[in-house]
Parts: sequence; structure tokens; C-alpha cells
Amino acid sequence: DDCLASLKDIKRYIQEDEQGEGKWVLRWLGECNTLQNDIIPIFIHYTKQLNRQLSDHDHDHALKTVMMCVELLVFLTWSMDSEPEEVKVRFIRVLRSYKRAFANSPAVFSLLSTAVMFFRKAHKTDKEALLVKGILYVFRNVLAIPDPLVSPTSRGMSQVEVHDALIAVLDKELAIDFFLTLASSADDKQLKDLRPTLLDIVYYLFYRVPVPALFDQQATWFQADNGSKRLGRHNDFGGVYAVSTGDSTIMPVFNAKEVLHPFANMFKKRQNMRKPRDPAEAKATPVDREWRTLDPASVPILRRVAAVFIDSCFNPFMSAMFEDAKVSGTAMDAMTPRLLYVAAYFVDVSLTNPA
Repeated sequence: DDCLASLKDIKRYIQEDEQGEGKWVLRWLGECNTLQNDIIPIFIHYTKQLNRQLSDHDHDHALKTVMMCVELLVFLTWSMDSEPEEVKVRFIRVLRSYKRAFANSPAVFSLLSTAVMFFRKAHKTDKEALLVKGILYVFRNVLAIPDPLVSPTSRGMSQVEVHDALIAVLDKELAIDFFLTLASSADDKQLKDLRPTLLDIVYYLFYRVPVPALFDQQATWFQADNGSKRLGRHNDFGGVYAVSTGDSTIMPVFNAKEVLHPFANMFKKRQNMRKPRDPAEAKATPVDREWRTLDPASVPILRRVAAVFIDSCFNPFMSAMFEDAKVSGTAMDAMTPRLLYVAAYFVDVSLTNPA
């Protein structure tokens, strides 16, 4: 009970801190490594408790503690992009230390196992649904934390490998498979609230990764290797897709790769877009133009993810997201550039694939 009360106190202090300037509470929590030394260990401990036979009282207490931990993890890992420049500079090292803390199996495994446990429940309470959503927020937030920009010719590879280490752990613990499974069923109405976060997760998995880097090694990635065909209900059936080419022509295509070709010319136009002349304008563009150095160990992981996404997720996920954009209107305006970018990225992957 004392542990839960302390977590609630931290949440209250953070909320009060939001009313002022400087974010001193977040700063102190970062300097004390509270996330690494306290919140993550508490979260891991109580997720294990949830898998045991407990009395109703003890189970309720464990669940409340896990939910409070997730709330704090979301708070602490949230992006500072909307804050003044001095706040962003002050906190970037703290955020990067949080990212390193999640690049290990116990933390990722506990987050994933908890999300899967409650996602699989046929009848979730509102709080349990929020817990799953919160865990996806944590994954999204951590993936979004930027590593230092290092020139590809630099020898400081240890600085840029945190993102790749995180990707490796997400792959090892099957968290990426969980994301892909959700995306493959994204047209399910029950997943509507999760779709924007899934879009962000996919975006940040491939963030600043040039498409040609995925094919530095010979690939037969459209073949069923590494169990990539086991994911999602859309894998269990042959696909026939109806694609509108934009001139009222409807054409049937019979595999996931073919379905991308009608979009190719539309998305290729973006390569000829005017480059901003004003540095401020360039800074405001939604896509980071600086490619990153990719750890060779990440290449087969991301190539497999791209293959599965195109084969099993692209049609249901993108169709659902574009439908959301059409229905929601201004609510989706901020997300539309990222949605178009992700769609274009996987079109490029499909067309670049040498297989």
C-alpha cells in the first residue's frame, strides 16, 4: 500500500509541476533515476504478481499498482517537442537515459506480457482497455526518443546503437510481432483507438532508415521465412484487393505486392517536392531528412517487419487509417503527413525490393 501511495504522490507532483515552468519535478526524477531504479522494478514485480493466484484484494492492488506505473512511464517518456528549446535541451539526456533503460528484455517483456494478457480478454473493463493503450503509448514514446545525430563516417557508433538495441529487444521479446498482429487486424472497430499509436510505432521503427539500407544483403524477404507468415488473421486467406486508380477505374489485384503499384506514381511525386529555402521552414517539415547509420544486425529485423507489414498489414491498416482521416477531418490533420509518409515508405520498399 505504501508503494502505491508513493506512486500516486509522484503522479500528483508531476501534475502540479505541469502548471508551472521549468518542469522541476520531472528534472529531479530524471536526476534521481527514478524510472530506472524504482518505477520499472516495481512494474516488473507487480506484473509477475498478476500472473499468480491471488485473492481479489491482492489482485486489485497489484492491478492498480501496474496501472499507476504505466501512467508514470507515459508521463516520464512523453516527448518534449512542444516545449521551449531550453526545456528540450535540458531533458534530452534524461529521455535518452530512459530509452537505454527500456533496451533490455525484462522491461519490454513485462510491458508486452501485460498488454497481451488484457488485450486477449473477451470483455475488458474501460480501465483494462486504457492500460493496453497506455502500454502502447510507452512503446511509442520510447521509440520516438531521438538518438544523437552522428555522421555515418563517425566512429562513435555506440551513440547511435540505442535505437538498434531497442529494436533487437522488441524483436526478441516478440513485441514487434504483437504490433504487426494488431496492425493486420486494424480494420476491426475495437482497435480504432489504437490505430494512431500503431501508426507512430511503425513510423519510428523505420525512422530515418533509408529504403536501400534494407537491401544491403541479398533478400528473399517475400518468402515465408522466420515464421513471418504466422501473423494476423489476414495471413490465413488469399487476398483479392480492389484498388481505385483515381480516375474512377477499379482494378482487382491478387497479392499484397501488386496492390502497391497503383500508388507508385502518386507517391514518387514527393521526391520532386520543392526543398525549403528557409531553415525555419525546413525545421517544420514532418519528415526528418537526415538518414541514420543502421546497425547491420537491424537490417534483417526491419526487412522482415517490412515484408510482414506489406503482406499482412498494409491493406487493412492503411484502409482503416485513411477512412479515419476522411471521417475525422481536422482531428486527423496533424497525422495525415505521417500517414502519407508511411504509406509512401512501404510503396518504396515494395518497388525497391530486388526479390
